[in-house]
Parts: sequence; structure tokens; C-alpha cells
Amino acid sequence: MRNDILKSFALKAKKKLLGKENEVRAKIKVISFEDEAFKEKVEYLVSKEDEIFNPIHFLMDDKVMRSLDSAGKERYLLSTIDKYMRYKNEIIEEKSC
Repeated sequence: MRNDILKSFALKAKKKLLGKENEVRAKIKVISFEDEAFKEKVEYLVSKEDEIFNPIHFLMDDKVMRSLDSAGKERYLLSTIDKYMRYKNEIIEEKSC
């Protein structure tokens, strides 16, 4: 199910880049980057020696995904990726010091 959602987002993005889809302007609510539970999950992923093939799936809440419309799912996915990258870079930077 999640792969289908990701494929549809990728297809929409491709259409937007090619100019084949109308541009939609939307306000996006930024999720707080002070989410400690989320940061703990990212720390777990970074510390894990085995490769995690889909860390975003691990970080996303299935209940939240089911409750959102298509645009909401896209915003939730993108905000989760953004938070993951920020925390991951922060954790790696802290370890290197």
C-alpha cells in the first residue's frame, strides 16, 4: 500500500516537472522539530548496524496515514523525510565531535 502511495507521489511530481499538471498552491504546516520520540527513533536507526531498507516507513504512523487525504499524505510524507534528514544529520554531527 505504501509503495503505491510513494509511486503516485513520484508520478505527480514528474507531471509537475514536465508541466502536465496544474500547479496547486497550498499552505503547509511545519511539524515541530522538537519531537523527542521521533528523534529517539532516528537515533535508533542511525545506531543500528544492519541496513534499514525503509527508514521512513519505520518513522511514519499508519493510523495517521489512513486518516489523511491524498494531499495530507503527501505533506505528512515530505515532513517526515525532512525531520528524518535534519535529525540524522544532527546526530551524525554530534557523534563526529
